[in-house]
Amino acid sequence: MLSESRRVLESSVAEIPTSELMRQARLIRDKTFGSRVTYSPKVFIPLTMLCRDKCGYCTFAQPPAKLENPYLLAEQVLAIAKQGAKAGCHEALFTLGERPELRYEVARDWLKQNNYDSTVHYLHDMAALVLKETG
Repeated sequence: MLSESRRVLESSVAEIPTSELMRQARLIRDKTFGSRVTYSPKVFIPLTMLCRDKCGYCTFAQPPAKLENPYLLAEQVLAIAKQGAKAGCHEALFTLGERPELRYEVARDWLKQNNYDSTVHYLHDMAALVLKETG
């Protein structure tokens, strides 16, 4: 149950036109944070598109049958990272599914054949490789 003061506040806010609420919010934001907008160019590295989850909203994850390989090879990761660095990217954004080795045998087999016990360990090594080779 809402407290009386909160109910009154929400009732009062509901009476203010949206354009005025937006104007006031903009003033508070600008006073607090200023008007500078920053960004950090990132290169997108899809380490694997396999995932153990089945989220209805996800358009990234794919089943093994739709993939040529379960994971990007180190050479592919490095090639993407170098292209990103050449384009001015300052960060690498590794994307991957949630522990695909728990759901897919092909992921477990690939990791084992490449001397990894988990996707996270492979991610660690690929991140270290990208950092070493591209700064």
